[in-house]
Amino acid sequence: MADPERIQPVVIPYPALISGDSSLASLVQQGFDSSPDALGLVVVSDLPPEFPQLRQRLLHLSNSFASLPAATREKYAHPGSRFSVGWSHGKEVMNGKPDLLKGSFYNNPSYDLTPGLHDGDEPVANIWPDERGVEGFEEAFKELCALMVRIGILVGAACDQLVGKTASSKSVEQLVKESHSSKARLLHYFPRDGASFTLPPSSSVPDEPYKPEEVDDSWCGTHIDHSLLTVLCPSLYLFHPDSAPLDPLVIPAPAPSTGLFIKTRGGKVVQATIPADCVALQTGETLELLTSKRLAATPHFVNATAANLGTKALQAIERKKEDEPQTWGRVESGFVTRETLAVFLQPNHDEVVADSGETFGEFSARVFKRHYDETE
Repeated sequence: MADPERIQPVVIPYPALISGDSSLASLVQQGFDSSPDALGLVVVSDLPPEFPQLRQRLLHLSNSFASLPAATREKYAHPGSRFSVGWSHGKEVMNGKPDLLKGSFYNNPSYDLTPGLHDGDEPVANIWPDERGVEGFEEAFKELCALMVRIGILVGAACDQLVGKTASSKSVEQLVKESHSSKARLLHYFPRDGASFTLPPSSSVPDEPYKPEEVDDSWCGTHIDHSLLTVLCPSLYLFHPDSAPLDPLVIPAPAPSTGLFIKTRGGKVVQATIPADCVALQTGETLELLTSKRLAATPHFVNATAANLGTKALQAIERKKEDEPQTWGRVESGFVTRETLAVFLQPNHDEVVADSGETFGEFSARVFKRHYDETE
């Protein structure tokens, strides 16, 4: 794998999206077009003040649900939809094998019914957990998704200023705004087997940048989304003590190499750091089809490789141990999980998305075959 680089993404203030600022087309072009240096990702800053609380609430509930017994979680799986609503774990294929390192809770972000993929198919209803410890899950999911969808519609409108004619008779903004088929994916990344971290003094750990050999795609394999646009919530990392049943602690990324990486149009591997008070958007394969590759899809993966916790993560745990010595003072090791939310903005299934006349429903059927074992 090529040496990862750090390149600053294009940043668009949320108020500029609302006002339709004249700079938007240029900013979207810098972030999304098919030139070699484009990242395929933009960051939206200056979000409404409720965003941090919405993010914290839902991502903590993501961990709470994933901490339920496996048999309880599986009650909310839905094989009939090919696990496209409710809980999914180990059903998706990444890098040629079942993906066991992350669990997902899928639902439509805007409607409680998703139309069937083909004519005559029954619509699929959202599934919501009803278990002690995850109270408020549905409300938290819908409220954060509503804000992220609004942002996506505004970025879609900015894309329209850039792309002009597409394979559809509708604009990107229309396809997103009119859709009943978008999908939200609440993600919990499980720790890998044996991935318990000890806690040396933070002063003994050099605060160094990551090395290229520390980066791989084992936590989430390299792929492209099949959406028009994907809205990404900043991830939340939680440290879980091994020795005591304590609530997990929010920490910074466990190591400099942990997190989302993308491949630029020119093939460079770039770490994509999303500030906690922002969201990011990246382009999907449907937008690539729709615009005849003028806006290409963004290859990306999630790296988990870290032999030790980094300085900032250790300092956060040390502060907790100092503040609560009676409960945290004896904590000597623990594991880390990652929580995040991705909202895939997709057109309705009957919308044409390619010059060949292929509809989104037909295209989606091809993608499902790519990612799921046909024996399921």
